Amino acid sequence: MKRTIGVWACVLAAAAVFGFGGCRTVQGLTTKPQVQSVTVTVGGFDLRAIMLRFDVELLNPGDGEMTIKGYDYELHIEGRPFASGASQEGVALTPHGTARVSVPVTIAMADLQRTLASLKSRGEVSYRLAVTLLIDTPLGAFRFPLTKDGCLSAFPPSAHSCQ
Repeated sequence: MKRTIGVWACVLAAAAVFGFGGCRTVQGLTTKPQVQSVTVTVGGFDLRAIMLRFDVELLNPGDGEMTIKGYDYELHIEGRPFASGASQEGVALTPHGTARVSVPVTIAMADLQRTLASLKSRGEVSYRLAVTLLIDTPLGAFRFPLTKDGCLSAFPPSAHSCQ
């Protein structure tokens, strides 16, 4: 008897989550946000550190609204990890809409010392920004990893695709 009640409780809970929300709820759970673009700006620098801001433009390709509860990030420069962090800043993504997530990154100049030597010959460095979004859904929060590769020109500072 107890087993039958437990099965029915699970069936009713699933019906409540998916039935009341309809197809939009189910479809919202299966779509992953897409990176439309990444813009890198230099916020400032001194002899100890350089402050960068990666503006990640996200697209919600689905019919349901997404709520991003926060993110973790890791920045690699020339294949080496340089910075990581997290934010609990929330962003709402409307159906088929876009939103910007700003990822502030501070890099110590001492960490860039070996990389700066390669700037003399190439004038640019490659980067990989890996961001894991924490997206709130009716079934709980899920993590969605996104990665963007590119290059930073040193003079003047700008981001572009590597050649």
